[in-house]
Amino acid sequence: MLKKCLILIIGILISGWHPSGVQAEKSYRIVTVQHQTFQPYTLSLKGFRQGIQQSEAADKIIIDTFNADGDIAALDAFVASLETRQDVDLIFSIGTHSTQRTVREIKTIPIVFTDLGAPETSGVITDWQGSGANYTGVETRDYVGIGIHLLHELMAFQRIGMIYLKGSPSHEGTIQKVTELSHEAGFEFFNEGFSLRDENNQVLPREEIRENITAALEKVAPKVDVFYVQISNAFDQNFDLFFDCFKKYSLPSTGEPIYITKGLVIGIGRDKEKFGLQCAEYALRILDGADPGRLPMDVGKDFSISLNIEAATVVGYNPSIDILGAADQIFREIETTD
Repeated sequence: MLKKCLILIIGILISGWHPSGVQAEKSYRIVTVQHQTFQPYTLSLKGFRQGIQQSEAADKIIIDTFNADGDIAALDAFVASLETRQDVDLIFSIGTHSTQRTVREIKTIPIVFTDLGAPETSGVITDWQGSGANYTGVETRDYVGIGIHLLHELMAFQRIGMIYLKGSPSHEGTIQKVTELSHEAGFEFFNEGFSLRDENNQVLPREEIRENITAALEKVAPKVDVFYVQISNAFDQNFDLFFDCFKKYSLPSTGEPIYITKGLVIGIGRDKEKFGLQCAEYALRILDGADPGRLPMDVGKDFSISLNIEAATVVGYNPSIDILGAADQIFREIETTD
């Protein structure tokens, strides 16, 4: 009889059942990975956290965050360490650099990603219906192309310009996509690239970066009748150079909505906080047993248009009724920085 009791107790401990008959609840650990601090990444992470915290499983999920703060070597080392960890149940990867590395290096942990600057050319998405592997994500197919095509219908521009970061997979991918679109839609596309790093791969001094941005802008701006600003931390930190250029050439600007309060005229892009919420939905489904490789990736919602009336006035641009009617948000001032 004693032997049977011992066997029963051991069985209970091994199976995770309490004497009351209630199964012990499993806890989960999610690790978020990003390579730098950047407003869209912050919004995506905010939405993801909200989605997890508002779920019924909130008290069973621990979220650890990692931010490489722009140190790619540190990012590589951290991603490599994840593959050998036994306590991570899911990875939330934010941004192109982080996602490319996690998808390449991590094969045993489910991954949910977002914020790919140029999803189609990132090397991550080969089939929007599912990866067939251990990852999935929330993205909008050809979102830059959608935005520029919509803008072309609203403004009927003939020449559009853009500058980009050499070596950036998202920036160079966008240049490729817009070049293809320009041939299809019949407008001219002018672009100029520059680097943030020297020949030894060291980040250039800020003043030299600002000189490079100004030089690239001056090569493109005089040739076009509208300018598109790609998403970039470097552009965000130096948007005053863009705005000065737009004022100089009376040039309406469009691009990522994160710049709308800095002086961009028309913002066309994705609602990153809601993308984060959708990623949380995917994460919860995966933790509940869903196969990440079978979850579609072309699911990004809330593509929006914003308009800054003050910025339009500064550059002498009078928005048409069509643009005013299409705007989801209208701003009437520009934030100033000391």
